[in-house]
Amino acid sequence: MRARATHAIAELLKASPEWRRFFRECCEAGALRLRSQAVRFRDELRRRDPGADGEGLALTSVEDALLTVARKVLPKTPAAEWDPEWAAQLCSDALSRLAEHYASSSAAERSALDLSSGDGWQDQMHRAALSNEPAAFREALARWERATLAALKSARQGAA
Repeated sequence: MRARATHAIAELLKASPEWRRFFRECCEAGALRLRSQAVRFRDELRRRDPGADGEGLALTSVEDALLTVARKVLPKTPAAEWDPEWAAQLCSDALSRLAEHYASSSAAERSALDLSSGDGWQDQMHRAALSNEPAAFREALARWERATLAALKSARQGAA
């Protein structure tokens, strides 16, 4: 899915000097600016290829693709650098969602909770951050969240 969005953005930038200039301006302003324009890029890609509507052009895929292209073609711009605030916000959002499930757990469920299934995903998140791979970080975080939700569900079933 992300590869499709990355390819589509690369083609857009090849074909359009205006979008290339806009992309460069966003990259020079930073990752937040580039990510905030993902909707505009997605809308333009959909306008150019109405059949491209779907998961391949989901907003998160377009955001990840924009950061990937920035790292490849404009590596010295602020947008190509790792954005720890973005990563922290993604983690905060995931923890908030998990906290809702945890808060509804009983004492018995909490004592039966084993979160070790998410350790591998935490390691992958760390490696993705060190290697400045936002898409890999987002994917590992999503898998960690799913593993943690599964552990909460398992604890609930085990305590029942």
